[in-house]
Amino acid sequence: MENKKKTDSIIIGAGIFAIYFIGEGIFGFITKKNGYWVPLVIGILSFLYLIYLLKRTKSNLNERYEDERKKFISEKSSSVSYSILFAVILIYSELINANKIIINTYDSLMIIMGIALIIKPIAFLICKYKY
Repeated sequence: MENKKKTDSIIIGAGIFAIYFIGEGIFGFITKKNGYWVPLVIGILSFLYLIYLLKRTKSNLNERYEDERKKFISEKSSSVSYSILFAVILIYSELINANKIIINTYDSLMIIMGIALIIKPIAFLICKYKY
């Protein structure tokens, strides 16, 4: 079976991050917004990281082509994180319905999104260590 060329998500993320924050910094500079240099510096640093990633993967075919182990770990960690997140949402909704927690919808959604952002990388690290 021949490996298919696939772009790494870290490279795409670094590129989007760089474009967004550089654009945000330039927009802040044009509109004379205070602190415009912070997103501009973050964007420049992420752009430098993107250049580093591209140079590092230029001659390394193992990082540029899809690895079955990486795909398996990604799918397994997604499955585990969705299961954990679903259980957390069920427990959270029962606590809200029983009036143990009184919270509005916006705060509730922000808490669930925050939990999801924490669970996903932890599940990935656990699956990477385990497999």
